[in-house]
Amino acid sequence: MTDNYLNGECSGEAKVLFEARLLLEPDLKENLHWQKTTRAIVQQYGRQQLKAEVEQVAHHVFTAGKYVSFREKVFSFFK
Repeated sequence: MTDNYLNGECSGEAKVLFEARLLLEPDLKENLHWQKTTRAIVQQYGRQQLKAEVEQVAHHVFTAGKYVSFREKVFSFFK
């Protein structure tokens, strides 16, 4: 249910019920907080991993000899 709530996948009634439970159950509220925090950390980690992979590919493409024509074509866009 928490995942559905965070993903915005709850019906109106389910959302109201879950929010009422958040008011009545401190443990649920804490669980929601930590689940949001964990999601944010995982998302940031994923972005960093993707950025590192893109940088690695870019480094390979722009330094390997077999990609000279591709490099020149890309650089020509910025002239």
